Amino acid sequence: MDNLFLRRFNDGDAPRLAEICNNEDVQRYLLLSVMPYTIDDARKFIDYAKAGQLNGGEQCFAICLDGEVIGCISYTIQTGCRSNSAAIGYYLSKEYWHRGIMPRVVNLIVKEVFEIEGINRIYAEIFAENTASARVLEKCGFICEGILRKGIIKKGIVHDAKLYALIK
Repeated sequence: MDNLFLRRFNDGDAPRLAEICNNEDVQRYLLLSVMPYTIDDARKFIDYAKAGQLNGGEQCFAICLDGEVIGCISYTIQTGCRSNSAAIGYYLSKEYWHRGIMPRVVNLIVKEVFEIEGINRIYAEIFAENTASARVLEKCGFICEGILRKGIIKKGIVHDAKLYALIK
């Protein structure tokens, strides 16, 4: 998997993003709740990602393998008294699950956030039942700091969340 890399999204990525996100298994643990997920939805996301790149908001990257977009990872530098922290989030196309890709990608983004952004804490909030994401974070050295009881509401259902963090 030497051909694994991150890059910014471009307009041509919309069909592939729609294909990835139009899968209920991919969306199960995302805050995203749009089904069907259309090419127009993907275009709106790409516009959002481009705006974040320009204005210092959420920094979104396409996860690419052999030149094909296979997922997304992002980070958001927090503000105010939490300006030493960044939140991360990610998803991967289902056909690439269980191949060891996401820990490599998380490590790439951790390195960028710590070295380039100069912060000292990265955290992720995940659905408590998302054991695959918990394993990814733990493989990357993140520690579960606690449970955010009833911390997420998706489609009217209340879920607990786990808070994971990595300190520089």
